[in-house]
Amino acid sequence: MVGCRHNAKNTLPKNYLYFAEKRGAQVKSEVEVMDVRPISDGTGARYQVSYRSSTSLIKRSGSVRAKNVIFSAGVMGTIKLLLNLRDVKKTLPKLSSRLGDVVRTNSEALLGSIARKFDVNYSEGISISSIFNADEITRVEPVRYPDGSSLMRFISAPLIDLDAGILRRMLDSFVWIARHPLDFARTMLLPGWAHNATILLVMQHADNRMRFRIGRSAWTLGRTGLVTEKEPGYEINAQVKGSHELARDFARRTNGVPMGSLGENLLNLPTTAHILGGAPMGADASQGVVDQKFEIHNYPGLFIIDGSIVPANPGVNPSLTITALAEYAMSKIAARGS
Repeated sequence: MVGCRHNAKNTLPKNYLYFAEKRGAQVKSEVEVMDVRPISDGTGARYQVSYRSSTSLIKRSGSVRAKNVIFSAGVMGTIKLLLNLRDVKKTLPKLSSRLGDVVRTNSEALLGSIARKFDVNYSEGISISSIFNADEITRVEPVRYPDGSSLMRFISAPLIDLDAGILRRMLDSFVWIARHPLDFARTMLLPGWAHNATILLVMQHADNRMRFRIGRSAWTLGRTGLVTEKEPGYEINAQVKGSHELARDFARRTNGVPMGSLGENLLNLPTTAHILGGAPMGADASQGVVDQKFEIHNYPGLFIIDGSIVPANPGVNPSLTITALAEYAMSKIAARGS
């Protein structure tokens, strides 16, 4: 979200996109794809991709035609777009009924600690410098935010027990604030939050699942949008087992204030930086959205290559896993002219 000052990110603009442009690819930035529809124009193109500007006040639109199209907008972008194309625009009506199934959160929690003293600058250094195994299924990464990134404090909240209902959780939060006014001021009001903050990214490879659908809810303000459903037989808990105890232990060792997540406290919802799944693999459209080459069933030339195709919680940052899957998928596409 805020990057690393030490050039540590192996970012797309520095490798894949750079080399793609060197080979003649055109990158159209700041546009949003609105539609993908099959065509037959006699030129070999099979699909028309329509888009519009995403950041300018005047929404200019355009389109391109292609033989092959890769959806690579991350889970939130890819699954939402494909569900709209199947259920709302109906331009890709033969997309699998499994679309939006088996969505995972990497069994994750974002917690942290805010040091009470300023004798150590926790914002200095590489963003993520280490990882350790808390137990056989849990991995934890301490994350630094650069000084000046203190706006992030507003997604944090007191670290409280989440087993109770929302009224009890709110009461417990207010009781904590009343009992620890200096700690509350240090974590939510006083300057230097990023200077004193260590974010604990807790990840597990324990299985959990939910579903994405197009519908209406209070979260979409009554409009048609992306909504979640429970996957039968599975639960996604806001509180990752053992994560609160770990955050409190870390805070004790660093003379810090243990902090939780506003989403956990207020809504009892998990917070994840690595949402995965939604386009399961299967032998045909009745079993999955894509085949073993990540080509979409019933639509030759359409591919999904991003976190949507990851088939399980890896319990670590999934970027290299997604990269490996992308390189595997590209190796299955025949070279031009062959």
